[in-house]
This record gives sequence, C-alpha cells and structure tokens, in this order.
Amino acid sequence: MKIKSLLIAIVTIFIGATSANAQTAQEVKESVAKMESKSALCNKGPEAFNTFIAQFSTDEEFMKSRIKLDEAQSTEFAELLIPSNFTAKEPFAKDDDMYYQSWGELQYQKTYLYCGWVDSYLTHTFQFERIDGKWYLHRIIADE
Repeated sequence: MKIKSLLIAIVTIFIGATSANAQTAQEVKESVAKMESKSALCNKGPEAFNTFIAQFSTDEEFMKSRIKLDEAQSTEFAELLIPSNFTAKEPFAKDDDMYYQSWGELQYQKTYLYCGWVDSYLTHTFQFERIDGKWYLHRIIADE
C-alpha cells in the first residue's frame, strides 16, 4: 500500500513538473499542433484523438456518452463537465491571475490536458484513455 501511494505521488509530481513548460501562448499553440498532428501516437489506431476531442468539446450528448469517471469523481468535478472545458486555452486572466490549459503526454492509450496557473501549479489534469478502441474521459487528477 505504501509503495502504491509513493508511486502515485511520484507520477503526480512528474506530471506537474512536465506541465510547467506549457504556460505561454506559443507553447499552448505548439501543444495543440502536436495533438492535431496525424503522426501523434494518440491519433493512431481505430479512433484519432483529435477527431474525438473535437466532438467531445462541442457536443454535450457525445461528451456524456464518453465519460468513464467513477461516481465520486463525477460528483466532485460535476462543475467541470461541460464541453468547452476540454480544449487547450492560451493564458487568460482568471481570478486575478493567468490561467491556461495545454495538451501534454500524447500517448497511444492515454492523453492529458493540463489545467493550471501560469508559473505556479496545476489545478487539475484531465486524463483521457483509449478503451476498446474509443477515447473516454477516464480520470480527473486534482491538484493536492
């Protein structure tokens, strides 16, 4: 049990450290270009991530059909579960600070959307996972 907790802590720190780089408008644009690229691992296979996320972030019914969160996460993060929250966003003013969302870790089976404060910390990370050939929002990792 302690090893599992330690591994989760290390992964969370790693995700936070790697996402700290995507904080300028140019870096967010570059993350979008990588995510949209046909050569990105996430776009290989039966369903391209870029096609999935284009519909997921605009069609509420489709979005609801592609959420695989447990009940606790669905309740805790209910206010985040609206289509417009699932896109990259260049830094903009929010709560007297600069907020951004950027694509990171574009893997074949998992892809992440980092959300947080410029030059500070992540508020949360959306984890998408390919299950039986289709993409789903599988987990929301909250800043701790």
